[in-house]
Amino acid sequence: MKILHIGASVSPEAVNGINYVVWSVARSQVILGHNVSILLNGKPINSTIDFAEKTGINLLYIPSKNGMYNKKALDNLLKSDTAEIFHFHSIFLFRQASLSAHLVRQKIPYIVTPHAITPEFLRRGWLKKWLYGWLIEKPRLLKASAITAVTPGEQRTIQDYVPNYKGVIYCITNPVKIEDFSDTTWSGNINSKKLVYLGRFDVFHKGIDILVELASLLTPDIEVHLYGRTDTKTSNWLKRIQANLPANIYFHPPVFKAEKNKVLTQASMYIQTSRWEVFGVSIAEAMYLGLPCAIMPTMNLAEIFQEHDLGLVLPTKLEEAAKLLIHTLNQPDVLHHWSKKAHLYAKENFQPQKIAIEYLRVYEEVLH
Repeated sequence: MKILHIGASVSPEAVNGINYVVWSVARSQVILGHNVSILLNGKPINSTIDFAEKTGINLLYIPSKNGMYNKKALDNLLKSDTAEIFHFHSIFLFRQASLSAHLVRQKIPYIVTPHAITPEFLRRGWLKKWLYGWLIEKPRLLKASAITAVTPGEQRTIQDYVPNYKGVIYCITNPVKIEDFSDTTWSGNINSKKLVYLGRFDVFHKGIDILVELASLLTPDIEVHLYGRTDTKTSNWLKRIQANLPANIYFHPPVFKAEKNKVLTQASMYIQTSRWEVFGVSIAEAMYLGLPCAIMPTMNLAEIFQEHDLGLVLPTKLEEAAKLLIHTLNQPDVLHHWSKKAHLYAKENFQPQKIAIEYLRVYEEVLH
């Protein structure tokens, strides 16, 4: 099968949930014997070209201006034999919508994986999203041959967003790049009482302000360590927060590969307090390593945590959340129970090859 993924960054190492999924799934689909290409968001860099040559992924880049792909280059792509199925990753990107319109005119099937639709996401900057959605995004989704959601919660939100959609909305979770963790497991380091978060410091989306306030309510022996990059949209808000931090909270630069593994395996728990989150790659990685996780009920994975008893779902009232965290960190049997349950769940459900096969089944149904 000839597959084209659209929506990856110029490097497989870029810290971005969508990018993480695209490169991981594409690589697995190549291993399964398919002809896979990626249309990058920018001109490929040397390390990406080397990676693509080693893995067998074809790289494509089409210049764009004012949110529109170069027409001549786009026409050449569509006339070529590059792909029989186009798989879009992300939403609210005009260049993807314009490409979708070309595909509709030429009766070429495409599927869309938004990776981001939650009610809270749609409310953030709601006026622009409502107008763009009514004019462009909803018509694009309605003409897709299939839509895939990452969690049951996102699946329901998509159904509400495009209630007139006639196709199938599949639920296919995200992968974990298991090769990064092949010889690594949680150390069981409960006594240090160290909570860690990995991700962008988007204060509003990721709930960094919530996590800092929660840390201030914990006992002084419980440390909270955050690893990531400042988000430009909320950088001033972050500076104000960092000017008056509790003594038990620490901000660090992002960590990768062996250093990231060390941070996760030596922690006592992983914690994330996002105001919304469709999935959460760092949560899935922590689960795969067997690191017990604490998350907010505002995150889609909370539903799965509760259904399968995979970790701690915190109350929204921070005083109650702090008391529960303090109590949980003194319950080694509970933490080890969640460690085993979460690891087994991740091992069974987050394997890249399994997810790649699930997408291939969708492609086959679309093409037939």
